[in-house]
Amino acid sequence: MTPSEKYVSELCEKSFLPFWSYLSPLGKNNKELCDVLLICENDIVIISIKDIKVSDHPDPSVQYNRWHSKAIDGSLSQIYGAERFIESVEEITLNNRITKIKLPEKKDRVIFRVAVAFGSKKDFPLNTGDFGNGYVHVFDEDSTFTVINELDTFPDFINYLKAKEQFTKGKIVKVPKEVDFLALYIKTSLEFDYTPDTIIIDEGLWNEYTKSDEYIKWKKDIKPSYIWDEIITTLYKLHIEGKANSEKHSELEIATRAINLESRMNRIELGIVLEDMLKRNIRARMLKEQPHTNHTYVLLRADKKNWESKESELQLRCFIAKKDNPNVTKIIGLTFGIDENGNDMFDLAYFYLPELNEEAKRRIEIVQQELGYFTNPQISRSKNMR
Repeated sequence: MTPSEKYVSELCEKSFLPFWSYLSPLGKNNKELCDVLLICENDIVIISIKDIKVSDHPDPSVQYNRWHSKAIDGSLSQIYGAERFIESVEEITLNNRITKIKLPEKKDRVIFRVAVAFGSKKDFPLNTGDFGNGYVHVFDEDSTFTVINELDTFPDFINYLKAKEQFTKGKIVKVPKEVDFLALYIKTSLEFDYTPDTIIIDEGLWNEYTKSDEYIKWKKDIKPSYIWDEIITTLYKLHIEGKANSEKHSELEIATRAINLESRMNRIELGIVLEDMLKRNIRARMLKEQPHTNHTYVLLRADKKNWESKESELQLRCFIAKKDNPNVTKIIGLTFGIDENGNDMFDLAYFYLPELNEEAKRRIEIVQQELGYFTNPQISRSKNMR
């Protein structure tokens, strides 16, 4: 593995966890398929990384052409070849030659292509677009770091790639650096009063944006969301990396994958709720169904009073959440607290409940009234939570 491949793969793993980030999977004849493959639900991102030194030729045009041939054209060939292979198979073998990852159904797959080109000169142009067999996003070193760090959840990253492809289709786009287009995306959501057919962006838009009051405020606003990041990382390390039994492992992995699919905006809201629970010493909270989702959350604070019964309490509260949110099919319960050794403790419960019959609703209602769970909901400052 080259230093550049290691750098990008670690960036992806940090943002998306090993759930969805696979380094150097195998393709045809057990040869490397691509440098990094991201797979999440129906989305597949093929990433090719080239670190090419600029030649010593005195002619700048020759330098550029030689570098482009190896760095860009080389990545395009690898990406399009990887895509052809992916379209012909149902699963991918990882580089340990043992583990196989099931791919989404062929009819449902959405493929994105990213070429990461290291080693260029600052004035080398990097074109992005359809090079003949599908749209390819071309990033340099700085852009790779910035895009993945700023859009460091899978939904945010995918939404950016998707919006960029749709927006630039059929348009002339001249952008000095990918980060400048990222600034345009963040500031405008690529929504304009009219439909431009030519987009020209001056260099420095990203640097200008990072100095703005808007960016400074955003960095302050997202701080509560890091609580959610810490929870996900802790859950992964504690429960997914081998400590749970096989049945529990499967349940925890499904739940951890689900909570890791929350966008940065959703994580801000979730972090605020957790902070509020701690500040006001609230025992439990049920989140109302979020728009355009099929899941909801139950958050439970564990202490000496309910430590021994915290697992059963969380399960019961999850069933109540289903009763009160009949349209959701997935209930995710999260317990948090401090264990006897003073360490942070997080545990998950995951329920797939398409519907409850009338008898189940009646029994849940009885238990709810007997135990007083969520009988007097408190309204948080968010209109979508209680």
